[in-house]
Amino acid sequence: MKKQMDLTQGNIVKVLLAFAVPLFIGQLFQTLYHSVDSIVVGNFVSSDALAAVNASSSISNTLVGFFTGLAAGAGVIFAKYYGAKDHERLHEAIQTTMTFTLIAGTIVALIGVVFAKEFLTLMKVDASIFEAATAYLRIYMFGVLFTAVYNVGAGVVRGVGDSMSPFYQLVISSVANIVLDLLFVVVFKLGVNGVGFATVIAQFISVAMVFKRMMELDESYALKLNEMHISFPVLKEVLALGLPAAIQSSITSIGNLFTHRYINGFGKAATAGIPTGQKIDQFAQLACKGVGLAIPTFIAQNIGAKKYDRAVKGVSVSVWLVMVLTIIPGFVVLIFAPQLARIFTPDEEVIAVIVGFLRTVMPFYAFMGLNQVFSGIIKGFHEATFDMINNIFSMVFVRQMWLYLSLKANHVIENIFWCYPLTWACAGLLGLAYYEIKVKKKMKALHEENKEGDL
Repeated sequence: MKKQMDLTQGNIVKVLLAFAVPLFIGQLFQTLYHSVDSIVVGNFVSSDALAAVNASSSISNTLVGFFTGLAAGAGVIFAKYYGAKDHERLHEAIQTTMTFTLIAGTIVALIGVVFAKEFLTLMKVDASIFEAATAYLRIYMFGVLFTAVYNVGAGVVRGVGDSMSPFYQLVISSVANIVLDLLFVVVFKLGVNGVGFATVIAQFISVAMVFKRMMELDESYALKLNEMHISFPVLKEVLALGLPAAIQSSITSIGNLFTHRYINGFGKAATAGIPTGQKIDQFAQLACKGVGLAIPTFIAQNIGAKKYDRAVKGVSVSVWLVMVLTIIPGFVVLIFAPQLARIFTPDEEVIAVIVGFLRTVMPFYAFMGLNQVFSGIIKGFHEATFDMINNIFSMVFVRQMWLYLSLKANHVIENIFWCYPLTWACAGLLGLAYYEIKVKKKMKALHEENKEGDL
């Protein structure tokens, strides 16, 4: 059996890093996984094919976003029960959440396949890439069920202290995706459809592996296919924390759809360039994302074990780690932006858009790191509702108001670039303020109460 970490003991820095490093490397492969489609079609098909894939990905990310949020929120519940050694409730939570995900994932996948054209019409996708984007989106949406199940399954495994298994699973599925992309596009000449087929097959591989791992967990809480069911009291508890995160992720993704409407209004170079710049940006975010994924599990396990003071100390450690981890990748991307852009496409017009985007957002990377870490911290302290409100306000309302007003005043693509650092700063600073004003005070009171109970 693979080692599961007890995050309630040991040096906080060492424990957090030991848990975060596999998550960081796993995120690296997951980001590579999502970038390979763009790299292959951008280099071996055309810049129009790159634009088609990017136009479709903004929609698929919206539909997948619900499950990404659900996994993040539900993972805190799993970690809490694991930290409290409440294996019976942990087992019920795992069985219920996975059953719910299978049902909901199937429904979302069908919606994506049936309404692909309508979604792309809403996005004002350029007519010259519309058919290619529709074909890619329909193929990709078949795999949304697999993505949903993998994300929630990985949340289960991380919640019980195993960050290595999701790492191995992402490595294997990412390598499969790269090989299949090259096979279907370069050898079989399937174009945009080829990268869609490759992605769906790779997603299925990741699901098979995560299911196997969940069934290998401790007998008292392992996933058992013949016992899968929905316990509505347990589902209510899981959704109480998971649903705000899921709604947040979904609404933020819907907000991104409207952002992409503005992007598409600047032509195919913008449709190809800005999402590609965001893919490069995601590589630079990886280190702080690893910490951001690790800290909710760390906090939830320690709250489950009633080690409130240790949970608060973990916050300070994670904030310093993230601030340090944003500096180096930010400078690297800032300096080598043109070279990184050319990995995706030889089209100079698209490259100019990518470089302009990256050199606008990178100097403000500390705000991105602040947002990442406090979003994870607040989820870990079971304050997912505030995290939802904060992110919807910052990433949807503030972003859309900026885009509407700034583009009305001056219709230049740079105003789209600026919406990202502006909203990172808004969400990060509000998260920091909420933690300092409310959460920290609440944890101090619980710590004192626990000390008195031990006397």
